[in-house]
Amino acid sequence: MTARRRTVATATLAAALCGTLALTGCSHSKSSKSRRHSSSSSSSSVHKDKKNKKKHRFIGAGAAGAGAGAAAHRARPTQCVAGPSKLKAMSETNPSVLVITYHNPLGRPCILHGAPQVFVNDSTTPLGFLEGDPKDDFIGRQVTVRPRSDAYALIPTTTPATKGTRPLNKLTISLTDSRGVKRGGGAYLSFSQYQPRYATQQAKVGHWYSSLPEARIKAGVSR
Repeated sequence: MTARRRTVATATLAAALCGTLALTGCSHSKSSKSRRHSSSSSSSSVHKDKKNKKKHRFIGAGAAGAGAGAAAHRARPTQCVAGPSKLKAMSETNPSVLVITYHNPLGRPCILHGAPQVFVNDSTTPLGFLEGDPKDDFIGRQVTVRPRSDAYALIPTTTPATKGTRPLNKLTISLTDSRGVKRGGGAYLSFSQYQPRYATQQAKVGHWYSSLPEARIKAGVSR
């Protein structure tokens, strides 16, 4: 009986040990697989985060560059161009003066040089310059007209010789370059008999100014 009990005990102990080792092996295997899966997921997540950050950085930089380029393009002044829709002339009294207004309809600034060339009625000779010939004393003088803003040049008609008695039929206004030379075509402004404006060939035209009060002062017709 004693030998038989020892044999049964030994077999039971061996079975128990085998089961323990089997459980340990399974647990160890599962744990290793879990760690490998966790490590792989973490590495993949980090890689994706880096990739997304890089993508956002490149997209952001591209957008900023495009915005800066667009702003620079809008801010770069161009040469102002004459046109009937951009130029108009209005007469004022006390003191008597013709006010020429240039309107910049663009979304960027444009440049006016010196003074406009103004032809009265059918004359082929432009009016003289009130503040000196841009070809001589005012070379390089220019006015930057802001987007959707105006500039002004005045023609005083405060004397009988400059005003005359014959209403204007039309004015032809051309712009000049930095040397005071006519640039491009002219704008023809026609007037009806119900809106008489007066000026003779003896009148003179002032330079462009971005401020109407300043233009009045320079032309000697401030109110």
